[in-house]
Amino acid sequence: RGQGKLAPHQAFLEDLIAQDPAITLYELRDALADAEGPRVHHSSIANLLSRLGFTYKKSRWLPPNAAVPR
Repeated sequence: RGQGKLAPHQAFLEDLIAQDPAITLYELRDALADAEGPRVHHSSIANLLSRLGFTYKKSRWLPPNAAVPR
């Protein structure tokens, strides 16, 4: 473990996330392909980030006129 296709690019992905914490997996995939060359599936990036301890927060959508629960 840890020697997969994305292991050499771990620091690059962490730098991208540090610059823009709201970056999507698809944007990470495209930036990696443009800058470093490897073409990987976005789920592979998600697996790597999960192993590194990155999490995501689900947003809760409310209609504009809805009362906020207290």
